[in-house]
Amino acid sequence: MDNIAGLRSLIAAAQTGSLSAAARRLHITQPAVSQQIAALEQLYGVELVVRGRNGVRLTEAGEIASSYAEQVLSQLATMNDAMFALQSSAEGGLSVACPLLIAQTILVPVLADLRRKHPKLKIDLKARDQLQDSAETPCDLEIRACRLGPAEGSIRKLAEIEQVLVASPAYLSRTGRPTALSDLARLDYVQYKDDPEEKFLPLSSGEQAPITIAFAAQMPDLILHAVENHLGIATVPRFFVQSQLDAGAIEEVLPAHQIAPKQLFLVRASGTLGKSRRISIFTDRFVSELAATPGFRLASGLRASVGALSPI
Repeated sequence: MDNIAGLRSLIAAAQTGSLSAAARRLHITQPAVSQQIAALEQLYGVELVVRGRNGVRLTEAGEIASSYAEQVLSQLATMNDAMFALQSSAEGGLSVACPLLIAQTILVPVLADLRRKHPKLKIDLKARDQLQDSAETPCDLEIRACRLGPAEGSIRKLAEIEQVLVASPAYLSRTGRPTALSDLARLDYVQYKDDPEEKFLPLSSGEQAPITIAFAAQMPDLILHAVENHLGIATVPRFFVQSQLDAGAIEEVLPAHQIAPKQLFLVRASGTLGKSRRISIFTDRFVSELAATPGFRLASGLRASVGALSPI
């Protein structure tokens, strides 16, 4: 337990890319973050992070420590949820904010199932893609999908969302199928509004592919509609378009170059200990749905806990 603070600082530094950003996330000072990571380095006798002008990056030892740290912190969060759940009620309200696509797909069977099993659990769902000021629009839980971790709150990584670059066969036949990453720049890219700063495609390999943004769509369904109507290429979650891929209505573009996945986080507001049982019930069912849906890779330490994240 003495190393928990250091593990949290290491994870925060790895996800944010800097000690100052990690400090803001954890609500502590930058020297405290540095000291906690340094204490881990002294304990294990290895360098975990390399500090530079552009922030920090993990060493090989840091990558190993980070992967285990995610499992440790996930299991600790599960234990805390289960223990506090014993002292709270399953009845009452729970407010949840999440991206539109998650609300329209993954949460549909989750909410229906919870309604049957826990009729006195009242979930207030707020579907939105823009990040909101938690003080202005407070929610007990926020499901957040992004490239990096959220900046504040009690954070728990749930999964990685596989992304795929797609287009219609007719569009690719008309423009010519790209054979190299550099070819993507000549194609029209349909941008989703939750990525307004997107200027390139981040790949799992660490490379960046050029894109030429043609226009932005305001809803997930509009992205798919634009692609199916031969308007360009787009990056979408695989789980959202797998049936269209299977049917041949759309196809992967440069499938040998995997798009970097998005991270799915659960952000829990402070002052919700009295709702721990409700939160555990919701989280348990939500994670089980993620595990059953192709295109999601659960975070380390969660898979073994599916179905047992909380006593129900």
